[in-house]
Formats: sequence, structure tokens, C-alpha cells
Amino acid sequence: MTIVLPTPQVLEIAGADAVTFAHAQFCNDVIALARGHWQWNAWLSAPGRVRYFFMLLRDADDRLRLLLRGGDAQVMCAELTRYVFRAKVSLSVGAGIQLLGCDAGEAQAVLGALPDNAETIVREGIVGLRLPGPEPRWLSLSERQSTVVSHVSDEALNRWHLDDIRAGLPFLAPALQDQLLPQWLGLGRLGAINVGKGCYPGQEIMARLHFKGGNKRGLYRIHLDCEELPAPGAPVFAGDATTEGGNIVMSAWEAASSAEALVSLADAAAAGPLRSDAATVANIKVISGFA
Repeated sequence: MTIVLPTPQVLEIAGADAVTFAHAQFCNDVIALARGHWQWNAWLSAPGRVRYFFMLLRDADDRLRLLLRGGDAQVMCAELTRYVFRAKVSLSVGAGIQLLGCDAGEAQAVLGALPDNAETIVREGIVGLRLPGPEPRWLSLSERQSTVVSHVSDEALNRWHLDDIRAGLPFLAPALQDQLLPQWLGLGRLGAINVGKGCYPGQEIMARLHFKGGNKRGLYRIHLDCEELPAPGAPVFAGDATTEGGNIVMSAWEAASSAEALVSLADAAAAGPLRSDAATVANIKVISGFA
């Protein structure tokens, strides 16, 4: 089945210096990204907190597109523009783009072939790529409305978000922007952090955590009983009331009155009981971690 996903936030960086500009700002190795491929990446603040998390596509030698997982592309464009200086780049927000979530059959029909791993396939103006995770899923981006039969429903979107949770693919809601280290969101596991490249905002913090250790928090998948989904940023506490807890990143229904969520959680709290201060949330337990 193909479903219409919410209108994506897309930022385009184009020009002779597009790759070197992005490489100097973002925490992954943009220079190593080959044309026709994509990577996970993020833009950090100086203290190493994640301002924006995104999929970075290299459409051409001098063109990059950022598919944001949370945040506003207009705001990010304005913030990045401050750092352009003399670089030969232009920043713009992609408009009128449709984002579809596809299974293998529909992706094959739209793209003519199935992209694998970090590859992108372009066919008649439609860009397709595969998402990692236990369930095979594909995304297609198009500047025109697809002719493929698609579905829009709360149930379908919830199922897509649940698959994101089970794959450990966080979505960074406004309440969590500039609050969490990449390691607290499991971005290292996704390969979004490169500690061997040159300077970028937050690089010093990333190098220190990589070479000296000290990180004590990570991304976990939890199960909880609830009457309404907890909001991103909602606190989760260790049962002993003395160990640091964490915060909900995203959640989705698993069944009636039962949900799963990604939570940025202290490792010490993951082994014990968890609780919430919300009266409608109970029976929180860790299912798995994303180290």
C-alpha cells in the first residue's frame, strides 16, 4: 500500500560551494557522499545539541536536498543563510513536493527498480529511496501529484510512525530541538556522526564523547498503556525517583489504549521500572535499545 505522508519540509543547497558549505556545517561527511546517494545527517549547536535532523540527498555535483525529520525548512534556511558569507551557494525551500510511503510493489511500479541502502533512484522527476528497519519501506519525493493509488488516513499514518519507532528513526519535534545530543537520539547508530572530519558546530563535543566516553543516555523503544499519546518532550521518570529519567521523542498507537514510543533515556534507568507523571499513562516498560 502507498500512503500520502504529511507535506515534507525540504531545504535545497545549490551552487559551486554547496558540498563544502554543507560539509563545514553538518556533522556527517558530506564530501564523501556520492551523487545519487543519501545519508543521515544533522546540524548541531556549538554545545552539540541537535538543532535539525534530516536525510541529505545529493542530486547532482552541485546540489543537495535536505528532507527534514522535524523543524521548519523556512526557519532553517534563514538560520543557515547567516553562515554563507562568500560561499557560492544559494539556499531555498522546496515547495509543492509530495512525499509518499511505499511498499516494495508500489515502489517498483513508480521507480522501475528498488533503491537499496543509501542509493537513490530518479525516474521521471520522482526520487525514491529505501528506509532502514525491520520492515522494508520506501519513500518517493515528487514535485507532481502521483498517479499511484494512495491512501490518507489516521490509521495509515499511525502505522507508518509505528514502523519508524520500531526502526529507531526519530522525528525531532519543536519541543526537542536544540535539547538533545545526537547520541541521545541514536544518531550514531544511523551513521549520522563523523568524528574524523574537520571542524563543524558541536564537533568538539562529539570528539570528546567518542574518544573519552562519558555518554550515559541513549534512545530506547518503550511500551506503555495510555488513553492519549504522550506529547514529544513529556518526561519519563525512573521508578526509584533518584535515577535520571528521560523524555518522550515520538509515540504511536500499537492497539487500543496501548502505544509504543521512542524515548531519550538515561541508560541506568532503562534496566528498572519507569513511570510518568501523567495520570493516563501506566505500565511503562523498555522493549529494546538503539545503541
